Amino acid sequence: MNILDFDNIKLEQLKKESAVPKAVEDQVEETWLVNYGDEPVGVGLFFPDGDKCVMAIVGKTDEDKVVLGTYGTSDDHANLIYHALEIAFQGYLRSVRGDTVLGDPPIDETIDE
Repeated sequence: MNILDFDNIKLEQLKKESAVPKAVEDQVEETWLVNYGDEPVGVGLFFPDGDKCVMAIVGKTDEDKVVLGTYGTSDDHANLIYHALEIAFQGYLRSVRGDTVLGDPPIDETIDE
């Protein structure tokens, strides 16, 4: 089995696999599941009708994820776009990688019986 080094993947090496619905209404870029070669590795943003990935989150788990590229601005909209890409990455982990539990779920310690 080939073990990927996510730190060495470059944006220009990522290819579109399947479109993901937009999470931000005013977002120009399209969100796609992305492949490195033939292997699914995460999610990325592409301009409409373009094949160049401008930002991506890749990894096999939430702990080893790597963010590639930047959105280009440092305003609240950029933070919203990053958050939407993070949500898409969580969906990738659940649907493509098969993770069913991500992170620590909140537990109410004061449950009344």
